[in-house]
Amino acid sequence: MAKIIRILNHNAIIVHEAVNNHVLLLLDKGIGFGRKINEQIDPPYSGKVYELQKETSRGSTKEVFRHLEPVYLEISSEILTLAEEQFQDIDRNVLLPLADHIAFAITRIKNGLNIANPFVNDIRLLYPKEHEIAMQGKNMIRERCGYEINDDEVGYITLHIHSAMGEQVDAGMMVAVIINESIRQVEEECNLSIDVNSLSYSRLLAHMKYLLARLRKGEELTLDIEAYAQNSFPYSYQVAQHIIARIERTLHQSIPKVETGYLAMHIERVCMSEQKQA
Repeated sequence: MAKIIRILNHNAIIVHEAVNNHVLLLLDKGIGFGRKINEQIDPPYSGKVYELQKETSRGSTKEVFRHLEPVYLEISSEILTLAEEQFQDIDRNVLLPLADHIAFAITRIKNGLNIANPFVNDIRLLYPKEHEIAMQGKNMIRERCGYEINDDEVGYITLHIHSAMGEQVDAGMMVAVIINESIRQVEEECNLSIDVNSLSYSRLLAHMKYLLARLRKGEELTLDIEAYAQNSFPYSYQVAQHIIARIERTLHQSIPKVETGYLAMHIERVCMSEQKQA
């Protein structure tokens, strides 16, 4: 049994379960209609149930709710439902950070402010399924709130959706930044201009994505092509060494040498592909 401690609107209430000492957000059509504070409500609860943490990255949950309109919670819940249908197992605790981000995105639009996201294309390519869901979220925001968020904001929402799979928003952005800088370094050192919509770009981005994933999980490649790469395409190998060294400095983490050979091979493929198209 739980006690209602706050009624956000007809579709959202906050309850406290004394037995487990849990604070829950319940979202369901009409769940708050005719309810009163301190009224008891028995499980099983209908609709979507979210356990609320006491603290968020922006302060206490109580303080965040003080300024958060319920519509943003409802939109975020619908977005997470789409994510759950796509990925099955997600962390629904990202609801509040996602809703808070959407609320501030709308505030920025109202105030004529624009927060640029220079890595939006990398985010779209890195997390295509999450980005597709974020685009549906964009439509929800327009239909429910009357505001059109731009592609930069869609990129940030994509990162929040991706965080429901266990990687923090900051970590997801760090991956995008490292990959973007690495590809820019390939362009500079190889004197190329890689089309972001090309197959070459997508392949190199995918390789960098899985390289960083292996580092995060502590996995190592089993086939060593170091000697082959170094002898067959020495310049691409040198570029790969520079990129690996920069990533090590950024992450404060050593990278197995075998990764350099594989990265060199992908750089060589990009160079050959772009030269043929030139």
